[in-house]
Amino acid sequence: MDMNVGRTNQPVASRGLPAGNKTSPTVQAVKTTAPDPSRIAERAYELYVQRDRQDGRALEDWFKAEQELLAAVSHK
Repeated sequence: MDMNVGRTNQPVASRGLPAGNKTSPTVQAVKTTAPDPSRIAERAYELYVQRDRQDGRALEDWFKAEQELLAAVSHK
């Protein structure tokens, strides 16, 4: 039994897409709506400063900043 039947060396993301389009519509949508990581970092730092620079909550600040920026994009 041939285990390679139906397999392709082509990446999953590009299968079934037009020849010139190597990015799926989902990936394109995320790229256009996802906030820039540098902007997330700026906002996370602002949140850190607002908390009097208390350490230990970097991920919380990052996620809150990302959520705020995503909400701002979706309300446009």
